[in-house]
Amino acid sequence: MLFDPRPKVSRRDLYDFEEELKTLSRYLGEPLTVVSGLRRTGKTSLVLTALNESDKPYVFVDLREGFASWRELYSLISRSFSEFVERASRWGKVREVFLKLISRLRGVSVLGFEVSVNWLPEKRPFLGELFDVLDEVGERTGEKVIVVFDEFQRSQGPVGASLHGAIAHSYDFHRNLSFVITGSEMGVLYGILENPENPLYGRAYLEVRTRKLSREESLDFLNRGFEETGVKVGSEVERAVEEFDGIIGWLTYYGYLKVSGRDNFESVINEAVGLAKSELESFLARRVSRRYKMVLKLLAEGVTEWGRLKRAIENYEGVELSDRVLYEVLQGLRKHSIIDDENRFTDPVVKRAAQRL
Repeated sequence: MLFDPRPKVSRRDLYDFEEELKTLSRYLGEPLTVVSGLRRTGKTSLVLTALNESDKPYVFVDLREGFASWRELYSLISRSFSEFVERASRWGKVREVFLKLISRLRGVSVLGFEVSVNWLPEKRPFLGELFDVLDEVGERTGEKVIVVFDEFQRSQGPVGASLHGAIAHSYDFHRNLSFVITGSEMGVLYGILENPENPLYGRAYLEVRTRKLSREESLDFLNRGFEETGVKVGSEVERAVEEFDGIIGWLTYYGYLKVSGRDNFESVINEAVGLAKSELESFLARRVSRRYKMVLKLLAEGVTEWGRLKRAIENYEGVELSDRVLYEVLQGLRKHSIIDDENRFTDPVVKRAAQRL
């Protein structure tokens, strides 16, 4: 179903990303592939569809919430390994070989299809040892194993650096592993891959980028989705296309709520803006500078020119603002793909949300 709010897993439900799907499918099996694009432009759906069509065994690690400790990272890995075991029946002997090898590692316990990896310093296996197991699974079964890290830019701090180092080592020495990383905060993602001090620096990678839909594609997507569900909406579709600016995640969200019986257009918009506002507030909670919120509100009001922006902040605070401070705030917003190089919001729903901060 086109309006299914969950990530798509089949070509039938993946709207008009044939070229991107074809390219990504060709790249699967290469040492490192990057799938980048704004939030809600279909990265996860693209990856899952390509993986399911390829029928290659894969481990999918969801890093959207980030991690700051070994406990958090190893909990994510435990969940991902358990999900891997559950779906591994389709890949011949992969499940049997994986469970046999992983259960031999220190700090790993297996109960049925549930895999638990200990995070305590004296008990946990090294990340490299976990990748060793997956590589050996690939070697023994003749199947290259794909390891996906979704929203890879969230791998920060000392534990994130350890993960980067383990992936770099695996890139160099494991011939039966292939990594796919996705990222929606492109400046942060490239800051990892292109940082000379990062272990991943210098590793060649292939890239697939997701995109916004054109106006015509957006209209077609909504019309096909409503036709598929037998719901008639009328001219409101045109307004939805204007509001959501080709971001397929928001178009899907709108379509899903309408099909579910939400008649009032403004209530749908308000719900989307509320979701975006929560995400902005989470972003602001991780920022040291209080000026991020003020800059976001000013940008949302249309104050985008450097001089006007600086004067507005100075008038509010009653003190001079250094160019460096304002530059760093704007760069921070760009790195997280909230605004573009011309200080415009990349997502109109996020712009509305910023007005409500």
